[in-house]
Amino acid sequence: MTRLQAFRQRGMAVIGALLVVAAASIAATAIVERQALLARTLIGERDRAQAKWLLRSGLDWSRVILRYDARRSPITHKDAMWAQPIAGLEISPPGDARQALFSGRIEDEQGKYNLRNLAIDGVVQPQELLVLERLLGGLNIPASVAASIAERVADSQASQERSALAPGLRGVGDLRGLDGVTPGMVDILAPYLTVLPEKTTVNANTASAEVLSANLAGLPLAEARALAGQRDRGQWFNSLADFTNRLGNPEVAPGGRIGVNSDWFRVAGEVTLDRSVVGMQALLHRQGSRAPVIVWIRD
Repeated sequence: MTRLQAFRQRGMAVIGALLVVAAASIAATAIVERQALLARTLIGERDRAQAKWLLRSGLDWSRVILRYDARRSPITHKDAMWAQPIAGLEISPPGDARQALFSGRIEDEQGKYNLRNLAIDGVVQPQELLVLERLLGGLNIPASVAASIAERVADSQASQERSALAPGLRGVGDLRGLDGVTPGMVDILAPYLTVLPEKTTVNANTASAEVLSANLAGLPLAEARALAGQRDRGQWFNSLADFTNRLGNPEVAPGGRIGVNSDWFRVAGEVTLDRSVVGMQALLHRQGSRAPVIVWIRD
């Protein structure tokens, strides 16, 4: 073997060794990166699990507040403790140096129009359809949309003659895709509509002027706004008779549509723990002065 051949062989050996070292370094780096990613994933899952547990504590807080409100007052109004939102409340577990912040609010679902009222046993109720048409008109949405919504609600109900033709509505968001209903309409309607498991009245102490006007034929929207403005300045309705008297119009009859207290509430909460943010919504049913029952929970 010549000296040149020997030199070339040594050079190839060196290059081979360098390639082996480079490959090993790349493999080691990949393993470390995967381990780091796995560690971050596990930490994130741990934080999300802990945040969900803390959110459940926030839900228990809501139940206590609503129970206290029922014992304290015979009416449900927006000046009560339950109606005050919470923002950035520190709820870090004992001994945990990390900061956990809770934000949440309780909404009175009986301050909205309940789509469940539109049909009974799969049959659309004409008077309720008129209420929805008036509400849509006050929101500058074509009244024809009301018929599509009412039929959808009726189809979700079973009767003696047939089974339900469609799944039940879980919320206002399920109206997307109905004939004439655009995503923009759903966003407009969300603050004014709800879907509850049973037929309900509208709470005059928490309902918007649009919802009040729609439920009371003969009450113009302008008058409803004046009445709601007076109410929101602290002149709450103490009873249905009080509400009727303050209408000042004997031709406007509340009938069985209006009340002054509520049994159904939606809780929306969010916990921030380090980089994890977890949200939750829940529907609560309050019966008398007992602690409200959790009907459903959604992430």
